[in-house]
Amino acid sequence: MRHIEGTEYPHGGELRIRRADEWSAHRDREFPTAVVTGAAGFIGSHLVDHLLLARHRVVGIDSFEPWYNPARKASNLEAACAHSSFRMEVKDLRSADLNALLRGASTVYHLAAQPGVQHSWGVGLAKTMEMNVSVTGAVLDAAAQVGVDRVVLASSSSVYGDSARTGGPNVVAPISPYGVSKVACEHLADAYRQRGLDVVTLRYFTVFGPRQRPDMAMHKMFEATRRRGRPFTRRGSGEQSREFTFVGDVAAATVMAGSVPEARGHTFDIGGGATVSLNEVIAEVSRIAGSPVQVRTVPMPAGEPWTTAAVVDEAGKVLGWRPRTTLRGALRAQWDWHQTVRGPLTLGSLLSGASSSAGSLVRSRDLPSRNHATAAEAIKRNAHPQWSATEPILSNA
Repeated sequence: MRHIEGTEYPHGGELRIRRADEWSAHRDREFPTAVVTGAAGFIGSHLVDHLLLARHRVVGIDSFEPWYNPARKASNLEAACAHSSFRMEVKDLRSADLNALLRGASTVYHLAAQPGVQHSWGVGLAKTMEMNVSVTGAVLDAAAQVGVDRVVLASSSSVYGDSARTGGPNVVAPISPYGVSKVACEHLADAYRQRGLDVVTLRYFTVFGPRQRPDMAMHKMFEATRRRGRPFTRRGSGEQSREFTFVGDVAAATVMAGSVPEARGHTFDIGGGATVSLNEVIAEVSRIAGSPVQVRTVPMPAGEPWTTAAVVDEAGKVLGWRPRTTLRGALRAQWDWHQTVRGPLTLGSLLSGASSSAGSLVRSRDLPSRNHATAAEAIKRNAHPQWSATEPILSNA
């Protein structure tokens, strides 16, 4: 087992591998241990940062499956890998010894999944069910066996299909295989609750922000403003609306779901506070980038709802959570991030001996010098952006 140390690294230098006994001796046993599956992903890496800021010991698990460039995913953990309380396990949850990985954890945040509504049709169906349903069942079973205090399960607004309306009530009625897979995961959670496992389920609504996957809408929009960027593919008229949610707010809600005692057994909608049309977002991205989003229009495919809308009252009442980041401010943050990730990243520059199921993070050519204190500051910046919370949210009005 290999562990990543964070001390001070020269620009382009290596991350020294910390021995297991070094890591064990260094950690502060006053603080709880959290396991995050899908830790190198878009939401997972932000969650890792938030947990470290909250002084948890964090074990991240990710297979670096090449849904997109694994080197890009590895760069998501740059700050975490410089932190003494973080340990990375590059494992495939389908074959890993989950009991060993989860043993000793107080909370497991299960975010690993096969994304993509459109990918889940046809040939993608089997993998969607395997990665989402079968793996979730295995994680829940292992958590129950080793005595984990709580599992926080990441679900999706896709469970509602086209039933969601502003103010609710929302009805579980999926219209895509991906949505069906998430409903199945929630039913598995219900079954394990009957066995005594505490599971809190979060239904995320259209998450965006820095580190967003390249297959997601906002990422494609910003890239479509570049002079040689690919046009953004708008499905349908663009008048369909979504409740967009900033990733920092999602990470904060997820940490709360793992720590608030009263959340036991609850299911919460986690949304951004307003529904906005796709065309409004395209216009705002164009304003922020200073150049128009190049758009090509195709028919709206099956499985895409006309609107999504979260009901966050329960999350506010039980967790004390509410979305704090405006859409405009969050889009600016994502644009700023896009300016930092230009240029190619190669897996060899970030990984040593890594593939989709093996290896360990050991090198980053872009890692700046930092010690533990500056690494913690980097995490704090990622977790708590400073843009105005008073700026009006874009709406359909």
